[in-house]
Amino acid sequence: MNTSGKFYTLGVIGVYLILTLYYFMAEHSSWFIAIPVLFMGFATLAHSRQGGWAIPTALFLSSIGDYQGSEHNFILQILFFALAHIAYIMDYIAKRKPSKLNKALAVTPFIYAIIFLSILIPNISNGVEIGAVIGYAIMIAIMGASALMLDIKHKWWYVLAAALFIYSDSVIVYNKYIEHIPNASMLIMTTYYAAQGLFASLHLLRRKE
Repeated sequence: MNTSGKFYTLGVIGVYLILTLYYFMAEHSSWFIAIPVLFMGFATLAHSRQGGWAIPTALFLSSIGDYQGSEHNFILQILFFALAHIAYIMDYIAKRKPSKLNKALAVTPFIYAIIFLSILIPNISNGVEIGAVIGYAIMIAIMGASALMLDIKHKWWYVLAAALFIYSDSVIVYNKYIEHIPNASMLIMTTYYAAQGLFASLHLLRRKE
């Protein structure tokens, strides 16, 4: 990476950290929840010629999901995040290696989803929400499995980002449907912003081959 590229990446990460810190300090502005990831969407879009279009698309869709969540539109929030995961999956398709080890690892998000849903579903009374949650769980499991199938530099950072995203969403629905978790918002947002920050930073590190 050349010097200007390093400064750009470090500058973007610095601004992102400032925006996320401001969110935690001024949480009364509920719509501001979408701004850090929206900023990363624009930052990665500027790098799309080298990093591709899928991750910027995922970040823009996620920021819309963030806003819908701030407006308590749960179904729309799920919809936009599911679309974001499709974009992440599209980014990974050409970078997969279907080795035996990767295939075995890729099963783990689905096992987790099945176990988690078996605990979660009996606590949801709304049929529409049950369908939305199941559909979303399948989509994020595919995203996690796709990360585990990668055969690229920094693979395990992508896996970490996917795992943080899955953890954040797990806390959201556990807190919503099963049992209140102390400081749930802090757990959700720190892991979520960390996941999106990792995805965006990894995109900015890419160089056209």
